[in-house]
Amino acid sequence: MRAITSDRFETEILRAEYSMIVVFDASWCPFCRAFRPMMERRQDEFPWSITIVLLDDMDDPLWDVYSIDVVPTLAVFESGRLVFKVDGILGVGLGEKDIERLREYVNSRVVSRI
Repeated sequence: MRAITSDRFETEILRAEYSMIVVFDASWCPFCRAFRPMMERRQDEFPWSITIVLLDDMDDPLWDVYSIDVVPTLAVFESGRLVFKVDGILGVGLGEKDIERLREYVNSRVVSRI
């Protein structure tokens, strides 16, 4: 799992030729700090790479472009398009349920794993 800032978003996410799991995050967010280790522990369950996009600046245009109202927010991008989103993962129990929803979605999109 790696982290990038929003200035790398277009290059790293939108121009990717493969599907990507994105966690919109902020360093000032206590829920993000709690959620990040959950994703790290479970990243091997996913066939796609996981990227954390740090949105520390509340004026960052990505907040509006992807209708992000709260962080952390889970998303899946395929060929540069947002195709799945879970807004505002709050609390450890809810975070695990949201990760499971993400895993089910990703698994439904993966034809085979190499």
